[in-house]
Amino acid sequence: MDAPSPRYILTRATAALVLLGIALFGFSVFKRHQRQTDITAELASLTSDSAFFHQFYTADAGKSLVRAVGLIAEANSLGIAPDTAISRGLGLKPQWFADETKRDEPPVRERIIRGCLRGNYENFLKLGYKADFYTLDAMKKGELPAIPTGPHSGSKPDLAYLIPPALSAGIDKVIANLEIRPPPADKAPPSDIQTAAAKQLARDLADARVIEERVCERILEGLSEQAPAK
Repeated sequence: MDAPSPRYILTRATAALVLLGIALFGFSVFKRHQRQTDITAELASLTSDSAFFHQFYTADAGKSLVRAVGLIAEANSLGIAPDTAISRGLGLKPQWFADETKRDEPPVRERIIRGCLRGNYENFLKLGYKADFYTLDAMKKGELPAIPTGPHSGSKPDLAYLIPPALSAGIDKVIANLEIRPPPADKAPPSDIQTAAAKQLARDLADARVIEERVCERILEGLSEQAPAK
C-alpha cells in the first residue's frame, strides 16, 4: 500500500486545524454567553429591593456597590453597554419599536438604582480604573484596589455617604446612599452639588416609600443646616 502523499497529509492537517479552530471559537462564544448570563443574574440579585435598600450590615452595602460596578465594567468588556447591563439586571427588555414620544416615566425605585449604578460606574472610570483581571478580581470580593492614575494615584478611593448616617438611622445600609469618590483631602463640608444630590435622593427614597415623609423632611432640614455658609 502506497504511503499518503505530502499533499494529502497537508490537506488533512489543515482540515483538522480548521475544525479545531471552529471548536475553540464555538467554546469561547459559549463561555462568553454563559458569563454574560451569570453577570445578569448577579446584577439581578444585587438590585433587588431587599439587597439595594435593606442591607443588614453597613459593610455589606459598600461591598455590594463595588461588586455591582465591577459586574457592569466586566459586562462592558464583554460587549454589553453599561445601561443595557443595568436594564438586564433589573429584568427590563429593550423596546425595539417603542414610540419615543410616549415613553412612560420609569418607577422611582428603578430610577434610583439606575442613577446610583450608572453614576458610580462613571466615577469608577473617572478615577482611571480599567476592567483588567486584577481590578475585577478585587471587586468580586467587594474591594476597590488603589486608584491607578491621576492626582490620587496609589490612594484608596472613598465610599462616601450622600446622606450622613447621623441624619437617619439605617441610611448607611442603603446602597443608593453610597458614592465612589477620590479620598477626601480634609474635613471640608460637602459641596453644593453633593448636598443637592443628597436632597434629591431623600426625596426619591420618600417617593419610593423606602423612608417616610417625616424622615425625608428631617433629612432635608439637616442637610440645609450642614450646607456651607454663604
